Amino acid sequence: MPKILLWLSSCLVVAITASVQAQTSSAPATATPETPASANLPSVQALLSKMSQDAARIHYRGSFTYQNQTSIELQSFRVEHWLEGGVEHDRLLFLNGPERLIVRDGQPVDCKAMGDKLLQRSFSQIGKTLASMDQLYQFEIRGRERVAGRWSRVLQVIPKDPYRYGYFLSIDEETGLVLKSWLIDENARPLERYQFIALELNPDIAQIKAQVLPRQYKAAADVTPCNPTELSKPSAWQVAWVPAGFVFAGQRTLATGQSMLMYTDGLTTFSIFLEATSNFVPEGVGKRGATLANMSRLVVKDVVYRVSVVGEIPVAAAAKIAQNITGQ
Repeated sequence: MPKILLWLSSCLVVAITASVQAQTSSAPATATPETPASANLPSVQALLSKMSQDAARIHYRGSFTYQNQTSIELQSFRVEHWLEGGVEHDRLLFLNGPERLIVRDGQPVDCKAMGDKLLQRSFSQIGKTLASMDQLYQFEIRGRERVAGRWSRVLQVIPKDPYRYGYFLSIDEETGLVLKSWLIDENARPLERYQFIALELNPDIAQIKAQVLPRQYKAAADVTPCNPTELSKPSAWQVAWVPAGFVFAGQRTLATGQSMLMYTDGLTTFSIFLEATSNFVPEGVGKRGATLANMSRLVVKDVVYRVSVVGEIPVAAAAKIAQNITGQ
């Protein structure tokens, strides 16, 4: 998922989940005789234009499911999105396991936060990003299908190099919202699957706000301040290689003392975590669905650092990034 929203993608990663679900383990079906409009598929540009409408202004409530390659567990969520006073609000409720809620009482829609020009912030704004990415991805329309009772167009997003993954996206014909997303590897095998199973447009916002929220667990999603960064590269580290199209999107110091460097190509993101340590540093690769963590050891001026490259990128990309990190 897609992260398919950056805030939602980040929340799901933190919760050991992400964004993508499908009805079967095969590739999305192309149009059939039961999809009569399939003979009049829109052009890729027309579909991207539809997706590029300002869907952040669409009020919606829905339920979706998620599953990744490394777990047979099917998770389900309820999501609510609305705009009030020029500010976006989102709620993500976990419907499986302990009752948990993630709240994003977000930013003004015109907020120019660090990396916002590059990082997608919602299910619905992905079209704006894709429209400018033809140097990195190839786009093909694969047909028409029903998702959550609504007709959608299937868009395949094919990477042009081995350093990123591809997608199948089912786009709602009426709103341009992403109703289903598969993140796939180089053999078109699903790594993560997300799919709406119900979607309500223009719900009663007063009713949503009046809901009794779970008390067992409540967390606020990290919202980047509206303070654009002037940094074009990390302030204390040199990252000599990243895949083409990826750019530095900001950095921060976590409560644990780790330095976090963020990169994106506009569709995919990865982060580099660096932490000085006196402990043994294990090296290797861990993976959950499409989210990979490449762990390695780096010595700078006799100080040992634990380095983790984490993101929805292939092993080859993460390993090469880690091999090209040095101190300033």
